[in-house]
Amino acid sequence: MSNDTWRPKLHLSPLNGSISDPNGLCQFRGTYHFFCQNAPEYPGNFDSPHGWGHYASRDLVNWVFLGCQVMPDAPSDRDGSYSGGAYVREDGEEVWFYYTGNVREPEGDGTFAGRLANQTRMKSYNGTNLGPKEVVLDNSGYPAYCSCHVRDPKVWRQDGALHMMLGARTRTDSRGSILMYDSPDGQFWTLSGSVTNQGEPFGYMWECPDRIVLDGREFLGCCPQGTDNYDYKCQNVHSAGYFPVEGTILDLMGADQDLMGADAPHATDQAAISAQGFVEWDHGFDFYACQTLVDELGRTLLVGWMSLPHDKNDVRPYDNPTRTWRGALTVPRQLSLDPQTGRIRQWPVAEVDALRRARTAFAGEGGRRTVTLDPKVADLLLEGLEGSGTLRFGDFLDLCIADGVATLEFTDDTVGQGRKVRRTLCGDVHDIRVLVDTSILEIYLNGGQTVFGTRYFDESDELTVTADFQGIGSAYAFAMEPISVNYLVTR
Repeated sequence: MSNDTWRPKLHLSPLNGSISDPNGLCQFRGTYHFFCQNAPEYPGNFDSPHGWGHYASRDLVNWVFLGCQVMPDAPSDRDGSYSGGAYVREDGEEVWFYYTGNVREPEGDGTFAGRLANQTRMKSYNGTNLGPKEVVLDNSGYPAYCSCHVRDPKVWRQDGALHMMLGARTRTDSRGSILMYDSPDGQFWTLSGSVTNQGEPFGYMWECPDRIVLDGREFLGCCPQGTDNYDYKCQNVHSAGYFPVEGTILDLMGADQDLMGADAPHATDQAAISAQGFVEWDHGFDFYACQTLVDELGRTLLVGWMSLPHDKNDVRPYDNPTRTWRGALTVPRQLSLDPQTGRIRQWPVAEVDALRRARTAFAGEGGRRTVTLDPKVADLLLEGLEGSGTLRFGDFLDLCIADGVATLEFTDDTVGQGRKVRRTLCGDVHDIRVLVDTSILEIYLNGGQTVFGTRYFDESDELTVTADFQGIGSAYAFAMEPISVNYLVTR
């Protein structure tokens, strides 16, 4: 196996360079637009400029890559065109893309001084041709208690106005928080609220704020950086998940009355939410910087980056050993509300099911079944599981279910590249679905109540999967037609 044979067949990845955070996700006039952070010269050049790469599709299966369409080429974003989202106007005439323009000044550490965060809008009449960059909010509009880390605009319309959430880091106690702004026109913005967590800081920065609405209930999504591992939660250095919200996000953040006049960033000064209510999207090794969109069918879709952020000074918990390209996105996951638990389920979109081809039953009887995949691209479905058991991938990775806990553990560090073990509470497991790709596994338990996503780097061209449970009703492997990506532009 190598750079090319590790390239995913079911997941978006770059022809060269690096991709990361999904940005500007939307469906506009029938076309899906998936932008993402794109460093076209990385990993060869660590200081590669960061902009927005652009994938477009009519069906979530056949894609074209239109290049790195947003690049740091203006004074307002000269050091990076960072993450943001899309707002599709209600009249369907335009889609507006918002992102954070990053500027580093000669003096300062970039966290508490010496960085400008310019929230920028680009209008488009078709989702592909982007208009000029307009700075709509800059450092002068952030509360004095904020550090220089303010980014990742999420914009939507509600109650007759436009609203923007921004991820933020406070200055005196390095506390993650989210700021809320209102606007009549998408250009002029006024601070209207904020939220942090109660008690000790739950991470030092809350990135990628998001608003999810399912069956009339609102959820506040975000990616807390630097959270502590506790009670099977937040085992990665940076986390991604959501807070259930009582009422609306506007109500929650509107409890902040001090706004620009706030003297301190503590929970007593801002609206507060309990960190205990935080629910992670994915309990695996590789999931971060996710974003949702509502498509024209009314589906809420979630897409994440299959890795974690790092910089020159980070101690990497694990690595991705491709040399000319790096990064991949999850398959789009449709979200639904579990009426019994009130939590969000995730499931691959139906377009992934349409890629299924020949079905092969796992060999064996009773509670032990096995199948060999060649090539390593398949959709596995195990149903009617009983009791504890193990799903083994080759001789390098085990998914163990026992005593209401799911444990994903690499037993071969070369394949895992530093990935070790992740655990989460799961209750009794009755069914497992696994999307197997050449270097990616997405594992869904109990209809998507619990999800593990991971990269893996096995040298073999084939993969043997063994299921060993107290009971197995059925176990099948579907061969999969790869998605297609036409790399029209490589930059």
